[in-house]
Amino acid sequence: MSGEHVRGRPDRLSVAAQRRLRAVSTRLGIRGALGRSALPVLAGYGRGLRVRVGASNIRVASPGEPVLERTVLDLLSPGDVFYDLGANIGWYSLLAARKVGPEGCVVAFEPLLRNAFYAQRNANTNRLHNITVIPAAVSDRDGWLSFFMAGSLMGRLDKDDFEGQARHRAKQDRSGGRHALVPVVALDSWLAQTGQRPPRIVKIDVEGAEVGVLKGMRETIAAVRPILIVELHGTRERLADELEAIGYEHRLIESDLPTREGGEYGLHVLAKPMPVA
Repeated sequence: MSGEHVRGRPDRLSVAAQRRLRAVSTRLGIRGALGRSALPVLAGYGRGLRVRVGASNIRVASPGEPVLERTVLDLLSPGDVFYDLGANIGWYSLLAARKVGPEGCVVAFEPLLRNAFYAQRNANTNRLHNITVIPAAVSDRDGWLSFFMAGSLMGRLDKDDFEGQARHRAKQDRSGGRHALVPVVALDSWLAQTGQRPPRIVKIDVEGAEVGVLKGMRETIAAVRPILIVELHGTRERLADELEAIGYEHRLIESDLPTREGGEYGLHVLAKPMPVA
């Protein structure tokens, strides 16, 4: 099981059991001991995993993102290297680790310590020893930055890469939450310092810091031309500009529309190097 993902259709019992679990989690919010327990995933691409969800209810008690999950798994092959930037509790890291197998590896970057803790526990629980969890945010510099937190599923660097991002962050700050200092790395310097294998596929879910991530991995992009999967957080136009500047073609995953014709939030962009003429 650890070397592959399950594509089979969930049987009726599994679906019914998942619905019951979802109803219970809605009432309890999967807090406390339940959130710290390794809950079974009963359906979907993660079926067979046991996942600690912490304060969130993602994946175990919700439908998840099946289109995105399928896209990630279809792109991966045994032996690949997958980087998960903004890994949260490591859901995509777990899916990827099963697909790439023991000859491949997954590097999960997550700045919130409690989420990074759960990501590491989830890897250990599922005996996926090809996952490395790095408790840091990714941007265009190394050091420390303030990180805005509004729950286990929403957090972002207090850093503006362009004017539109500054407006969004100001609005978000007014909605409440708290701040903490977190370590920050640029992928180019991190790879140079650690000697780790560079990625073939990079998933970027960094709540508005997408442009900074790309700026901090320009050398890596030039050298290995990885496939990029990027979640949009009000960065559509700037992200499209950056991708085209580095010679990448791109489209939305959920709708198969050009990036510039879709929405600003919650959609995912698939970006691949343009063919060499």
